[in-house]
Amino acid sequence: MDSLTSSLRPAAALGRQLLLLGGLMSDWCRTRPNEYGQQQCRGCDEVCSLLRWGEVQRRKDSQFRGCSQSRFFHSNFRELDMCATLSGCDTCRIFRRAFLLAQTTGLGAQSLEDPDQQWPVYAALDVSDGGDLLLLSIEAPHETVFRAAVRLGSEQCHTPRDPTRAGGRLRADFEELGKVVRDCHENHDCSWKYRWSDQNPTWLLEILHQNQVRLVKGPKNPVDYVVLSYSWGDPTTMTAAEWARIKGAATKTTNGTPVDQRLHPFSTWSLPETMQDAITITESLGFRYIWIDSVCIPKGTNWDTEASRMHEVYGNAAFTLAASSCTKATDNLLHDRSAWRHRNKACKLRGKWLYNDSPSLNAVRLGSPVSQRGWTLQEERLSPRILYWAGQRWYWSCPERQVAELSELSYSNTKDSPTGWSLPQNFLEVCRTGDEQQLNDEWLDVVEAYTRRDLARAKDRFLAISGLAVRFYNAKVESNEQLGTEEYLAGLWKDELARHLAWSVHHAADPDNHLQQFAPSWSWASLPLKVHTNTKHKFKQSEHFRLIGTPGVAPLPDKRKDRGQVIEERGRTVKVLEVEGRLRRFISEDSRKACWDDIERQHGGRTTFNFSIYPGCPVYARNIEDGRLVSMEAHRGEIVGQLDYLPTNGSKEKRGVGVCLPVGAEKDVYCLELGDSAMLLLRRAPGTSDAYQRVGVCLGYTNRKGFFYGCETRKILLC
Repeated sequence: MDSLTSSLRPAAALGRQLLLLGGLMSDWCRTRPNEYGQQQCRGCDEVCSLLRWGEVQRRKDSQFRGCSQSRFFHSNFRELDMCATLSGCDTCRIFRRAFLLAQTTGLGAQSLEDPDQQWPVYAALDVSDGGDLLLLSIEAPHETVFRAAVRLGSEQCHTPRDPTRAGGRLRADFEELGKVVRDCHENHDCSWKYRWSDQNPTWLLEILHQNQVRLVKGPKNPVDYVVLSYSWGDPTTMTAAEWARIKGAATKTTNGTPVDQRLHPFSTWSLPETMQDAITITESLGFRYIWIDSVCIPKGTNWDTEASRMHEVYGNAAFTLAASSCTKATDNLLHDRSAWRHRNKACKLRGKWLYNDSPSLNAVRLGSPVSQRGWTLQEERLSPRILYWAGQRWYWSCPERQVAELSELSYSNTKDSPTGWSLPQNFLEVCRTGDEQQLNDEWLDVVEAYTRRDLARAKDRFLAISGLAVRFYNAKVESNEQLGTEEYLAGLWKDELARHLAWSVHHAADPDNHLQQFAPSWSWASLPLKVHTNTKHKFKQSEHFRLIGTPGVAPLPDKRKDRGQVIEERGRTVKVLEVEGRLRRFISEDSRKACWDDIERQHGGRTTFNFSIYPGCPVYARNIEDGRLVSMEAHRGEIVGQLDYLPTNGSKEKRGVGVCLPVGAEKDVYCLELGDSAMLLLRRAPGTSDAYQRVGVCLGYTNRKGFFYGCETRKILLC
């Protein structure tokens, strides 16, 4: 029987599938023509019920806004796929495409067909001001595994042609993409406005014929080259052999020179799949050179120096290719785009047209594995032109145009910005205009985006944004003749130091993963990786706070050439700040300790405090779950601080001991005034009288404006 089955012809195999469709799935996949001449399955009947529900709600109230309960639509994605493919159900084809388009990565699209993730498919109707949506979901027993949406309209929208090359391979149409790239380079001002210099990278990968490449010195004259932005991946989730392949792509050196194997033509097949496909895309668009970090920064090269030149490498590139569809360097960037297996056509149910929206540019940017990697933040924000290669289509972003393959994007689809710019290019535009306030705001945005990302090596904490720091400094220095007063201080900037010191964490971090071996306690860079921070709040600096100096750091250089690079390298070495400001204890000596649960109240969706059980007494309390610390002096308003770290369990072997504030040491906390309603929470460094380490921050205490009245101004060291 097995041999007979295996010898079935393709037509017989299709017949077997149809028998299965007619048997096991007949209830939900049997179709019939509807009033619009389109195929409609039983699942579509459930969608029609949702549309009827929306009609009833609108008859009752023309201003109705709300969402229906979910209705079962299909048993799983495979059944949905078979209904779309074998039954030809037009609605299921729209729904199938919606699920696939919602997957940024190629792995996400593949996982829809994973036998272990075949869960029921549901649909709900969302009636809103922005237009009705069918919200789709695939629900596991205790979680939603996949989400997608289909838009509804009263008029038929333009149906673009499928963004694939003719034939069964479903590959990208490079001719269409080439037109977009050429239009930018030939007709947009951004082709010259944001170019940093006429310098090429030190090394480039030259693309030859027949899948051959070689490493060459960057030509003396400027050339058009593409830069690859990708994720190496998490080595803990790979086999040793796979991680060795990724690491093995690095160019080795002999006596400081790349090995001959790389200087002579070699096969692209020796490189990981993401790099191979990036080379194919680059060549298909007519470019001869590509820059890939591990290949074009040979081992033995001064990595610190090369890292601080990233503003030049990315700023001078023809465009940056962001490998949004890859979770690791051994993933293919090019693969079949199965969302377009069926012809793109109009579909209608109960008078409503159904159509697929392209996911927004921000959804693709922030939903890709590349966005979780620390190094790629500066790669994106230093790039004037970016090609995001997602699982089912590409996106182009430059300061003058955003395109989702065959579909123009409005600025509202990328970022609601008063300037109309999409987020990737905001940093470069502000650097170009040189507005000082906007520059400082942009740096704080960089910090928030950066601290939540991961790094393969924690010691790269400063290196991975060094290019951004150099670009920021140079934006403040208008010419080589003007040196300015700005200094880089371990991830912060001198001219607005008080504001930059007032960063906070959303939730106290795990002290065991701190990075104070690389950065001082007062810098956000000392936090563990992947911590969410807040840097943006109303801030007015205190007239009593000032920076005195940076003990132990080399004086500022007089040199003007490459000064930004020198300033950044010097800034990494700053460990201690000497400052002056008003200092006092955060909790009075006679305060009583309270249980957090006894004083916290939830009222009207906000948190309040009730100290009625401690009438006339100064009180303090600490929430050891999230790091909040509250102090209330008798007959005055309370003030709430946020500690940077959770307490350890007391084990002296843990790295976090000495970093966090131990339970019971709350009265040892001092506070240094930074602004009208901003203070640092400090603890005296062991064995010193005037040196303090940061343990947290307190912001927005409007009910205690006089907290520092009468306090003396002191000079202290922050370390």
